[in-house]
Amino acid sequence: MRDREFLLIVTSVILTLIFSNLSLFLKSFSSTPFASPEIKQAARLFENQSSRKSEPDFWSKIKDLDFDRIPPKTETAKTEKTRIVPKKTTKKPVAVKPKLTIPYRRFLFIGDSVMFDLGIQLQYTMKQKYNIADTKLDYKVSSGLNRIDYYDWYARTKEIIQDYQPDVVIILFGGNDTQDITDFQGKYRAIATKEWQTAYQERVEKYAKLLDSSSVRKVYWVGQSISNKSWYAKLFPMMNDIYKNASKSSKKIEFISTWDTFSEAGKFAPMVADKSGKRGYVKVNDGVHFTAHGAKIVGDLIADKMAADKILKSPKSPKKKP
Repeated sequence: MRDREFLLIVTSVILTLIFSNLSLFLKSFSSTPFASPEIKQAARLFENQSSRKSEPDFWSKIKDLDFDRIPPKTETAKTEKTRIVPKKTTKKPVAVKPKLTIPYRRFLFIGDSVMFDLGIQLQYTMKQKYNIADTKLDYKVSSGLNRIDYYDWYARTKEIIQDYQPDVVIILFGGNDTQDITDFQGKYRAIATKEWQTAYQERVEKYAKLLDSSSVRKVYWVGQSISNKSWYAKLFPMMNDIYKNASKSSKKIEFISTWDTFSEAGKFAPMVADKSGKRGYVKVNDGVHFTAHGAKIVGDLIADKMAADKILKSPKSPKKKP
């Protein structure tokens, strides 16, 4: 009895497996040597019917795909490349080298006897305060740019610049130029007339061009200071304007005004205090030449101007040892 029940159970399991996947059973059984030709034919028919049924489902799924929304391989590659964010390379800042400035070493002082007093004081100040000893004073008494027949400052200036090779030139003329003049055309021009001013301006401009075309790096043209003599008080402002105008057309030449250095309320002051507060007489009786005290005041004015222009630099004090 038990054998019969077991056989029924096995038979039912086999039938269940066969009917749950009949196609797989027929395909497997048809490949065995026990299958008859009729079973093999039934397996092929069943396989063809299942393939015909699944084929429409396959093509319907294919039709549902939107091929326009699928990017081509090239575009995909491009987009992938664009998505790659390159690493930012931080460049180190390049240190800017400071421009090398050639120091001003040689100083030349040119002019008449008034420049003699001023030049001596400047040489002393530059040596004591700025440690500059390479200076040269070249002056001629009773000379100027008027009487070039007496002393040719054009020729002399070319000669001394070529020989001495100065970096800076400081000029002071005018005290002896307050007289009648003969212009470059040989015509006589009376003092203080318009013709005289034109002739004297031609002299000054010629001298300025000579300096501008030379090897000199910087020129300071010192103007005349106020005087207690009415004659000079009338002519010096006129001459200072000529010096100033000539300097404007040159990159090298700079005009230094000293007119108000010895004045109070627009009038000549015989006694003026220097930078230390010490008072003293500034000019001798002729109203043109400086006293030693006056030369020091004007010399300090010029030195301060050169220091402001970086022409003069205070020497560095040596470091103290610990």
